[in-house]
Amino acid sequence: MRIREWLWIIVFSGLGVGGAIPVLAQHSGHGLEGYEPTGRFPHSVIVADLNKDGHLDMAIAGSAERKITVLLGDGRGGVAANHSYDVGRGPVWVTAGDFDGDGHLDLVTANSGAGTLTLYFNDGRGRFVRRQELEGYKGPVAAVAADFDRDGQVDLAVADTLVSTVLVHRGDGKGGMKPVAQYPAGSRPHILAQTDLNRDGLVDLVVTSLGQHTISILLGKGDGTFEEPRVVKVGRFPHYMAFADFTGDGHEDVAVVCAGDDTLLLLAGDGKGNLRKVTEFRTGVNPHPVVAGNFTGGGRLDLVVGNRSTMDLTILKGDGSGQFTPLPDVKVPDDPIVLAAGDFNEDGRPDLAVVFASLHKVGIYLGDGRGGFTPAAAPASRK
Repeated sequence: MRIREWLWIIVFSGLGVGGAIPVLAQHSGHGLEGYEPTGRFPHSVIVADLNKDGHLDMAIAGSAERKITVLLGDGRGGVAANHSYDVGRGPVWVTAGDFDGDGHLDLVTANSGAGTLTLYFNDGRGRFVRRQELEGYKGPVAAVAADFDRDGQVDLAVADTLVSTVLVHRGDGKGGMKPVAQYPAGSRPHILAQTDLNRDGLVDLVVTSLGQHTISILLGKGDGTFEEPRVVKVGRFPHYMAFADFTGDGHEDVAVVCAGDDTLLLLAGDGKGNLRKVTEFRTGVNPHPVVAGNFTGGGRLDLVVGNRSTMDLTILKGDGSGQFTPLPDVKVPDDPIVLAAGDFNEDGRPDLAVVFASLHKVGIYLGDGRGGFTPAAAPASRK
């Protein structure tokens, strides 16, 4: 059997983190009435207002079911509608962007099993009615949608783990993508994200390498191309990253989860695109996602890490200088594979969307503004 056909399984399992894949608890569903079903083995989430009703929605890629799930929020911490759409085999990533220039956010998935991207166009009401397949990849695992060349049209960068590259495409504003350049991304690139590390107003890209235990920084030039990667050694098996000024010096920093070390590593930026290690913090076992936000009040940024094997959330309260104090862990019912922050019940306090890989569900955890989180009640009636 070809390796590409099994790639989504490898990506989902964390590419051998710690040498063995943990056996995770199974649940009958009792007590999980407020958790929304997704596709099997969800692996990525995007949070945005997809139907322009002023409430936050979600799109989740189900890596083992060839579909994305779109959850339309009700503004009260619940879900008003749950729709699914077919995509290519092994969708391990989903991102959003207005690819056809009609003012509505479209969705694109990276289908590692099929070696394709699936692009769905939004009708403006949160329904995705027109599908387009983008081919020519080997093992796409992550994508970033942004305007790299400042022409007002959304472009696309794709991390391809089988060829260890980031491929950059220029969008034509009609849903078409033209390849522009490709860059080395280390062995087995996994997570691709955008930020502005050198404060020039241009989109930069950062990609983690599971094979080399590094992150690669690609500084944008503003014409759709990027400088050659700056490679930074980090801990074993780096996964998700969070970007913000955690140290209070006005420069963008990076917090990266190192799943093989059970740590969160904080890298301080110098405002020129360079990073240096500041400190690291212990997490639970086999951490994968991390998200930043003002979860404890006071205007300082905190961090939340999801730990797959210990099935809990590590809450780190920031002091604004790059130091964090652990708060009591939040137990969750299964293995959190990805997190996203947003004010889902619109009370002015940030909440969490917690996606569970083995449970095949997502839960909205309402924040209390002091670092505590409680699962939302059962979902509202469906539309």
